[in-house]
Amino acid sequence: MELRRGLHNLRPRHRGCVATIGAFDGVHDGHRAVLGHLLEKSAELGLPSVVILFEPLPREYFSPLAAPARLMSFREKFAALEALGVDRVQRIRFDASLQTMSATDFIQRIFVDGLGVRYVVVGDDLRFGHDREGDFFLMQAQGKEHGFEAMHTATMGFSGTRVSSTRIREALANGDFELAAQ
Repeated sequence: MELRRGLHNLRPRHRGCVATIGAFDGVHDGHRAVLGHLLEKSAELGLPSVVILFEPLPREYFSPLAAPARLMSFREKFAALEALGVDRVQRIRFDASLQTMSATDFIQRIFVDGLGVRYVVVGDDLRFGHDREGDFFLMQAQGKEHGFEAMHTATMGFSGTRVSSTRIREALANGDFELAAQ
């Protein structure tokens, strides 16, 4: 699997892909549903699969002392994504310029100009851009305008609640290792 750090390292050969974006902390079953969709579409279109990640995580950038503990280090996350068959990880530094970037500029700069994306897979709770103004519906509308398709993967549930990194952290904090593993 290829790791690219920063948008400045994108080359013409990196254009044209199927991409997803997120924290993917823990690479849990909910994440695996998104990644499974990504890999299926990648194979169908004959294009590389790309996972876009941020370092530091946005929560760590905004509140370094109050950010929740990570479920996986970057290295562990990279290994988990590689084991699933992801072709590339695009690691972007989350900083002040990214924090203030509008959602439409974010799509233009990263997905259109940077990656030349052909298909985007996201979770149904995606929020991005300045003040979290962007969502799946904006991504879908911008895709129609810029020539890519955007689809979301429905939330995955377990025991009547949403599968999430937050839920796993809560189970670990409560010493419920069985629930966390499930």
